[in-house]
Amino acid sequence: MNEESSLLALERRMIGHGAAVVVVGLVAGFGLLFALLEQIAIWPIPALDVQLPGSVRGWQSAHVGGLLNGVMVVAFALTLRRLQLAERTARWVALGFIYTAWANTVFYWFGNFAPNRGLSGGDTVHGEATAAGLIAYLPAATATVVTIACALAVTRAAFAAR
Repeated sequence: MNEESSLLALERRMIGHGAAVVVVGLVAGFGLLFALLEQIAIWPIPALDVQLPGSVRGWQSAHVGGLLNGVMVVAFALTLRRLQLAERTARWVALGFIYTAWANTVFYWFGNFAPNRGLSGGDTVHGEATAAGLIAYLPAATATVVTIACALAVTRAAFAAR
């Protein structure tokens, strides 16, 4: 496979993952709706008096954060072929942004089920550590480093481009 078709394949892969993360973010909008209503209710279906775990703020983050992370991956996908990145670096950047979007999605969702909001692997001022908190925290903590490294690689390539 030549470099152009390889970059096109990476671009398509990123767009696909970005779109999937947007879909998950849209689904989180139901969590936001149910948290705001304090019940599971979609008119005209009878409401269920069940409260979702998490908070309005947590579901808002899952909804908006999912949308923004998906759009971020698509935006970087559309810049990939314009940058003069080595094929190996382009692949690393693409996979890094895909990982970031899914890691953040896991953080937003599982943070809603964690007393400590997934902000640490241990207890915090918000609550105790649980398995849900650890599942939220670990991918997001590693994604922080990956995201910064990928963004720096893109920044460098953009300013170095002739």
